[in-house]
Amino acid sequence: MNKNDYKDHIGDLLSKNSKLQEENTKLRIALCNLRDEYLDMGGDPNQLELFDKNDPSQLNLFNG
Repeated sequence: MNKNDYKDHIGDLLSKNSKLQEENTKLRIALCNLRDEYLDMGGDPNQLELFDKNDPSQLNLFNG
């Protein structure tokens, strides 16, 4: 690969990363909306294992 190929590849990766970040944000919002609906229906907040107990607006995916 020459220098221009690397630049093109980096540009492609940056574009994909941006799209993934947008999708991540959309999914996070959707999941938070589902959490809110669940709680509004009288759901038990202790069953929401995906959410940080200290900050329920944050997901807790890696501290299981």
